[in-house]
Amino acid sequence: MFSWFKKYDVHLSPAVQGTITLDGKPVAGIEVSRELTYDDDFIDKTTTAADGSFMFSAKSIRSGKPGSLAEMRTRQVISARYDNKQYLLWYLTTSSITPQQAVVKKLSALHCDLSNEELEHVFPNIEKPDFPHSTFSICRWTD
Repeated sequence: MFSWFKKYDVHLSPAVQGTITLDGKPVAGIEVSRELTYDDDFIDKTTTAADGSFMFSAKSIRSGKPGSLAEMRTRQVISARYDNKQYLLWYLTTSSITPQQAVVKKLSALHCDLSNEELEHVFPNIEKPDFPHSTFSICRWTD
């Protein structure tokens, strides 16, 4: 009873670690932004280091939305701007409010070359095998 007043922990994003290169060479000083949406937008930005690396901390919030009847989805968008062009490093939507192992693994190792084509990447959903994850990205993974 009264579950609409209860607050829940909502996991918006795991920690993110990545590198940005151009034709295999690190690119320093690129602004990278992460936009997380779950009822509200949460935006943070960082800049790549000399070796092209960047990172974001994990992000969670408290919300009463999981107790409502409305289906909520989390949207994760990570992008970079270079030479007046926007590059999509990660785009994913999920209905999960808890960390998902495969997403945690992918976001811990973003290898993004600005010369890569943006592709859809489908990968297993460990928690719900019947519903694979799908992301759009210029990044690639070694697994």
